Amino acid sequence: MKSNLETKQIKSLYVHIPYCEHICFYCDFVKVIKPKKAESIDQYLDLLAAELQNYGSRLDELESIYIGGGTPSCLDIKQSTRLCEMLSQYVKKTGFEFTIELNPESITKEKLELYQKYHINRLSIGVQTFSNPLLKKIGRVHDNTQAIEMYLLARSLGFKNISLDLMYNLFDQTSADIAVDLQMIEKLCPDHISWYSLIMKESSVWGKRKLNLPGNDELFDDLVNTGLEKLGYQRYEISNYARANKQSVHNLSYWNNSLFAGVGVGASGFEYLDGQYYLTSNKGNVLNYKKEFEKLSTADYYFQILMMGLRLVDGIDLTQTDNKKMFDFYEAKITEQVKLGFLEISAKRLRCTKRGFNIMNEILITFL
Repeated sequence: MKSNLETKQIKSLYVHIPYCEHICFYCDFVKVIKPKKAESIDQYLDLLAAELQNYGSRLDELESIYIGGGTPSCLDIKQSTRLCEMLSQYVKKTGFEFTIELNPESITKEKLELYQKYHINRLSIGVQTFSNPLLKKIGRVHDNTQAIEMYLLARSLGFKNISLDLMYNLFDQTSADIAVDLQMIEKLCPDHISWYSLIMKESSVWGKRKLNLPGNDELFDDLVNTGLEKLGYQRYEISNYARANKQSVHNLSYWNNSLFAGVGVGASGFEYLDGQYYLTSNKGNVLNYKKEFEKLSTADYYFQILMMGLRLVDGIDLTQTDNKKMFDFYEAKITEQVKLGFLEISAKRLRCTKRGFNIMNEILITFL
């Protein structure tokens, strides 16, 4: 059976909702404060509908949809209904992963029931931390009580696949804060954890203020990995952990180098058109953006396979045609990294060693 990449089928769809009711200090995603007038959001949804229509039958073989942002859950019921209706044509009733990002303060029972009606079966809740003092420092408006209540509400309504987004290396965060987060994870038992280290982006509020990070990244990374392993979570990507069979289908499509489409301002994609691979990006402002195409050279394409695939604990499957071509292209450099103990080849897969995983960016630089 051919892979989705080899048959040039788009496997996953990302939909960007740029609206937020407040701006977090660390965020550098494309976002704007939610306008008071609904007409502006309606116009944006018109643009999404037109963009989806332009894809035609190329979205007929989707296996996942991910609605991200911004804060998708800040849309009201009418707007959320329209968004779900325009995406419902792509949803298969079995074996399909349909995710939406939520912030605790904008979750309601009515919205959750609406998501269920349109077969959204995976929630990604932006908790960031269960420490109330830290939540205030990073500009979040919810508290830990609200996060817990909304998580339990979703469970009570029958959602069986819930991911929590958390961050570490926050300002003034301590090992004790990480321990508290791990204790809450043990109590709540989410199916999936995305736990990222804070990276200071120049376009974020903090980045513009030239603030420096505390530098506890390596310590906290070890605490997170060790703690989650003890709780029964399997690390399958640098920053992602799951219980059995609850890995993110959508994100795996990125890391396994499958074709994906991105719609909405700021969204990106990886597409195959007229015999060429392209990276796409929607640039502009919320109500006036345009899809730009960057043709990938052979070297660019192979580097993308390497860069994305090495994020996975299991690494890159060298039995797949394009992955094998990538290996042949970089064989000398790969061999050098294997000798240094940073990469390894086992069971026909190329992956980082434990040492290599901690310095993956440095490893990738050697391939440029």
